[in-house]
Amino acid sequence: MGKYEALITDLDGTLVKTNINWDKLRAKVRGVLKTNHPLKPLGLSVYILTRNNPKLRERAFKIIEKEELEAARKVFFDKKLYEIFTYLKFRNIKIGLVTLQSRRTALIILNRLGLIKFFRTIITRDDSLDRFVQLRIAIDELGVKPSKTVFVGDTLWDYEAGLKMGCKTVIVGSFDELTGCDSVRSIYEIVNYF
Repeated sequence: MGKYEALITDLDGTLVKTNINWDKLRAKVRGVLKTNHPLKPLGLSVYILTRNNPKLRERAFKIIEKEELEAARKVFFDKKLYEIFTYLKFRNIKIGLVTLQSRRTALIILNRLGLIKFFRTIITRDDSLDRFVQLRIAIDELGVKPSKTVFVGDTLWDYEAGLKMGCKTVIVGSFDELTGCDSVRSIYEIVNYF
């Protein structure tokens, strides 16, 4: 067995690019919440701002999920990504997903990509809005040590959570603020870690 036994990946922006205009969506949610808050990260911010108003929280998340589901239905099968996941399965790599999108959205996207069968665990905002907690749940469900896990994300919050958890953390894209972190241009390059 190689150095790493598991891969945990984020969904939107990492595994797939959806066409959600996050700035526009944040503006809609700001209107509902009547706030100027930057709403970054979106889900956790909504949760915190609506802690005393569950009906308002539900309304905000319905707006978010509507956009997510619309974008999810436009995702298409990616042969190269499928081949990478087939290779990882052949290598007996345990695979998990963490996402701040809804479970419904995640399942639609993974089905459309043809990848759902590769995931041993799928942790969504329905389980937790905290990326660190999501990682802890996924690692526990996969039965691996953080040090034997590669976590791939695309945001500063992913980077911080992965490091805090003790995972090999890789960021898709480049972030000036993440000086020194491992980064890849696309999820396709993740195979090099296995």
